[in-house]
Amino acid sequence: MAPTPMATAAPAAGQPPPQPQPQPQPAKVLKYCSDLEGPIQTAVSREPRAPVHRVEWRKCWQPRRLGGSTGTELIRGGWEGAQRKGVMSGDPVEINPSIGSGYKVMSVGEWSSRWKRNDDFPACLAEECGSSDTREHYFTQTWCRGKRVWASESLCMSCHRFSWRSYRDPDFKTPEQYEKEVWEAVGAAGGRP
Repeated sequence: MAPTPMATAAPAAGQPPPQPQPQPQPAKVLKYCSDLEGPIQTAVSREPRAPVHRVEWRKCWQPRRLGGSTGTELIRGGWEGAQRKGVMSGDPVEINPSIGSGYKVMSVGEWSSRWKRNDDFPACLAEECGSSDTREHYFTQTWCRGKRVWASESLCMSCHRFSWRSYRDPDFKTPEQYEKEVWEAVGAAGGRP
């Protein structure tokens, strides 16, 4: 049996035609990098700021020191005077203690092959580089009561520098901070909420 079409009532004489019903708007999906209330903090460095992969990368760049046996002398030329070690020079880097000796010689591309590109922030922040060939090795975000804090760090495959981006909503509070303020207010009110 075919469904019968619904009859629409014709407007009465002198009456305006019925207004169409408004369509419900789709729910707004918040993304960690949309509708920001403040600036994004940025930095560029030769070493990662994030704790992840810091040990392996330190093996990549060992600054050359001026003579002496204490190891506390000044570094000549900063990073320009660095000797390449680890991944950058083909030295073995620890990958997994349960696989063979736990060390493997690999290129930077192979070492970072499992890292993905962040399509929200693909560009390297180094002024002289500007490449879009980056791989994100660190990302963390926290949401609490609609407010957020996040941090991201990417390695540029062209200049081998790390681009750091972080953001915090001005009124972001962790659950612990929020509960502490609630209980301090209760205590200040004499135990009454």
